[in-house]
Amino acid sequence: MQRIVVFCLLLLTQACQVSPQANHVVELPDLEQYKLESKHNVPSIESMYQLSEAQKKQLHLFVNKASISTLPKHVQAFKFLQTRLVNFDFEGENYFASESLALGQGNCMALAMLTYAVAKELGIDINFQVMHTIPVLLDVSDKLAITSDHVRSFLYLKDEEKQKGYFNPTNRIVIDYFPDRYDRGGKLISESEFFAMFYRNLAADALVENNFDYAYLLLKQAVTLAPEYGPAINMLAVLSRKQGYQPLAEALYQYGLEVSDDKVTLLNNYHVLLVKQGRVSEAKSIKDKILLSNDQNPYIWYLQARDAIAANDFYSAKIYLKKFIKNASYYHKAYYDLAQVHFQLGEPQQAKKAISLALTHSSSSEDKDVYLAKLNWLTSLQ
Repeated sequence: MQRIVVFCLLLLTQACQVSPQANHVVELPDLEQYKLESKHNVPSIESMYQLSEAQKKQLHLFVNKASISTLPKHVQAFKFLQTRLVNFDFEGENYFASESLALGQGNCMALAMLTYAVAKELGIDINFQVMHTIPVLLDVSDKLAITSDHVRSFLYLKDEEKQKGYFNPTNRIVIDYFPDRYDRGGKLISESEFFAMFYRNLAADALVENNFDYAYLLLKQAVTLAPEYGPAINMLAVLSRKQGYQPLAEALYQYGLEVSDDKVTLLNNYHVLLVKQGRVSEAKSIKDKILLSNDQNPYIWYLQARDAIAANDFYSAKIYLKKFIKNASYYHKAYYDLAQVHFQLGEPQQAKKAISLALTHSSSSEDKDVYLAKLNWLTSLQ
């Protein structure tokens, strides 16, 4: 069973973000121009987190136990989740909160939704933080890569509980259901963006099933909720392009680049659109912006590098991998990829150095065997 990691914090700092100037209003493109061929009911926000009456009763019976009722409410919530997640299947779907609790399974976003449901029912303040993780690839088809999102949840001590003497190092509990040593903390997000992330995940499921109209409606809802949420804008643009709405796709890319902090993926897919349209000089301008960009999420660069390698664009792949390694020097697979890139570029000495670093940073004997064999092969070429 995956473990739940809990941290008790007094303070969390958040990087300052620069908002667009107040007098510079950027309007979301008209999304109604996409003509739907089938009708679908988009789930409401309330349906995502609403527990059943039986589940609510179960929750309140638990927190009213003599051993639990004296604890701060955010600790009560954690204790409830802790007891319900024994033997939980953490490889589940994007279930709603009631489904996760009933089925005993769910992925990261489903469990965050369950945490939100419990907090909502108990009147506990909750917040979320985006986690930059090694991308979990859900599906790759027709050159469409779909990845999952990861957040961790913050449960807060209520102000009235602080006044009762509960102010102590546990005034905030951080819950992460899928901790990984390679995780990097991102920004805190609003409830609106959290729900937008969930709609995006549902849209990813719909895309895997080739249910494009439903995916579009879900992404439209995500962007309506969080107009600056780059991943949803990007996915909406990609879907629009693939469905033949290229002017809408371009308008979405341009809009996203104005309002979102998540620019690299938007730029990359905008570049794809321009290349397909034969707009060479514009595509080159966008590519230059990607190469000069400095995104805070290191794993964006790893995905960019893998895409570049697949396209035999080894020069760009080298730049992307070096950007990634600068912020994630511990990830041994990146050095192995970099070695392959150096070899393709006719740089055998740099390739050997990269393989040696892959060996240094790897811990698995299986990986070490692969890297050592590759290093010996490179050495034999001298």
